[in-house]
Amino acid sequence: MRRVDSYGISAGSEAVERLVMLAAPLQDLRIAHISATPFGGGVAEILSSEIPLLRNLGLKADWKIISADESFFSVTKKIHNGIQGGSHFLTQKEKETYIDVSQANAQLFDEEYDVVVVHDPQPLALLDLGGKRSARWIWRCHIDSSQPNADVWAFLRPYLSDYDAAVFTLPDFVPADFLSRRVELIGLLQMHRGVRARVARYPG
Repeated sequence: MRRVDSYGISAGSEAVERLVMLAAPLQDLRIAHISATPFGGGVAEILSSEIPLLRNLGLKADWKIISADESFFSVTKKIHNGIQGGSHFLTQKEKETYIDVSQANAQLFDEEYDVVVVHDPQPLALLDLGGKRSARWIWRCHIDSSQPNADVWAFLRPYLSDYDAAVFTLPDFVPADFLSRRVELIGLLQMHRGVRARVARYPG
């Protein structure tokens, strides 16, 4: 099991102590991270380390993977590229594939959590199709969505309306017409003593 204090050498004891302090009022918070795959990408690499660290800090953290076939991932690849500005247009059949698979996964996600973090566009529609229940929902967008393809963005945008917050890497990545009550920015800055996290808040 990864331990937060093992990062004292690389991140510094001050950073570790701050994490422990911030986690103290969140003991036993039930949090679910939902992503598309358990391996093979940046999100999987992040969560494979983050989930054990959250648990070590006293949170009840789970990592959920959506269930889908190649036809769904073919569609979401077009969506992924379209969000980054590619000239990809979704057919009605492709939209139906995305909705049908999302609906099936929404029905499977029946556990109760305090916070649900949805990573990238693949599981985005789960909130709209399955309901919020008592959780706070956050969308974590890991890609450059500053100039999304209009057709793809028009399809995705309604699914974001009920999210409580969203997290982007850079301020320029937030679409001009983004719908959210709160936007957070979490990037990386090269500092004098290593890499530190930067967090900025933009009230929605």
